[in-house]
Amino acid sequence: MSTPLPVLIVGDAVSAPTGLGRITAAIAERADASLKDVCRIATLGYGGPGSRKYNFFQYSFEDTKDFMIPVLPDVWEDWAGNERGVIFFIWDASRLGWFSRPNTMCPDPALKQFLTSAKIERWIYCPIDAEGPWDGRLSYPVTQYLRGFDRILAYGAFGENVLRKSLGDQLACESDLTSIPHGIDSTVFYPRDRQASKRDFTKITGAATLRGTQWESILDEAPLIGVVATNQARKDWGLWAEVCALFLKRHPTARFWIHTDMIERDASISSLLVDFGLLDSVVISLGYLDDDAMAQAYSACDLTLGIGAGEGFGYPIAESLFCGTPVVHGKYAGAVDYLWDDLLVDPAIFQVRGSFNTKRPIFNPKDWFEKMESLLWKRVVSPSQLDWCNVWPRFEAWFRKGLAK
Repeated sequence: MSTPLPVLIVGDAVSAPTGLGRITAAIAERADASLKDVCRIATLGYGGPGSRKYNFFQYSFEDTKDFMIPVLPDVWEDWAGNERGVIFFIWDASRLGWFSRPNTMCPDPALKQFLTSAKIERWIYCPIDAEGPWDGRLSYPVTQYLRGFDRILAYGAFGENVLRKSLGDQLACESDLTSIPHGIDSTVFYPRDRQASKRDFTKITGAATLRGTQWESILDEAPLIGVVATNQARKDWGLWAEVCALFLKRHPTARFWIHTDMIERDASISSLLVDFGLLDSVVISLGYLDDDAMAQAYSACDLTLGIGAGEGFGYPIAESLFCGTPVVHGKYAGAVDYLWDDLLVDPAIFQVRGSFNTKRPIFNPKDWFEKMESLLWKRVVSPSQLDWCNVWPRFEAWFRKGLAK
């Protein structure tokens, strides 16, 4: 019987309040439980100390320069020694040229020496949230970073198609690139009683207006529109504000809930609330809410809005659907893999943005408003293909195939 190979999963910490941290935790926990005969699992995570609730070993790192991880050689020595094994990144490929192409792109001598001599395979679970600027192909630097990986796993068909178009005949083997969505836990995210969730909404979320006031209750007949999104450049908060102002004009009793990480960063959410007359109609919750609270909050909403200008997958979108609440989202990128046309808004035009020349959609707010009107008061059935009980067997088969090489 062969010795289980060391696998180090690297990305955001399993305790980090980020989508990548949640994906890392979910995959590592399931791999640790079901793959002990072929591998042993540890994680190396950024942005958190880890969590005692998991059985696998956890390392952490904080200080990075250009996303390099100087402690990686020491961590691998402690976890694997001189064994052959796998370093599996659950991170954006644009951060990882130093890892995948160390001979030409790693300026740290000690890290370069480790990466060019260690007996490791390089794997990546790669979020692709946009097409590149020409014919859908990713920008040249990202393509070069990806070519240094031995196995590439995309989140869905959109990402896999973009990667195949970008990498072309550079793949050593067709099976080195495929796609598997990460799952949703249907034992937590399922429809709760909407009236009860609306009644207890403030207690569940702790949300308050910018003035610091909280709603005593939400009327059953008052539409509640939610958005769960970080305050970063890829989220279109200006679109959100204009769409909500249009909706409030038609539905004066409407209420809006924001769950985000920061009020002031890439967007000034406070200024948007003032400028669009939303100050007293919006409550905000910040930071961490556990999964049960999030499921109740999604269930309380009559609609949620997915305002990303491209998603690799979109946790809040899928979670809302699993709680029975429709989501309005742009018809672009990864979330389209599991959303249906009744939920999608066509882009008006596209624009190339950012240092990696990604193609981003621009929408007409009135199109979003009309889609909201068509979905208000409706319930949806969850996309069961995203349930972890259906997704994990595909992951397990993928792991086993790669580890058997």
